[in-house]
Amino acid sequence: MRPNPGYLPADAVGKRIRPRLAHGGIGACDDGATSPPGWAADGRGGCRWTITGSPFDIKEYEVLG
Repeated sequence: MRPNPGYLPADAVGKRIRPRLAHGGIGACDDGATSPPGWAADGRGGCRWTITGSPFDIKEYEVLG
C-alpha cells in the first residue's frame, strides 16, 4: 500500500482503490454483487483525500485493477 499524500494521487485518477483508514481498518471493498470492488478515488461519490486527523482519514491506499 502507498501512503496518502493528502490529495488525489495521479495513479488513482479515474480508478477504484482499497483504502486503509487511520483507525487501522480496511475500507469495505465488496458490499454487494452489483457494486464494483473498492472505493471510487474521484468523481461523484469519490474519496476525501485530505488529512484532517479523523480516524476515518485514508492513511494508505492500493489502486485496484
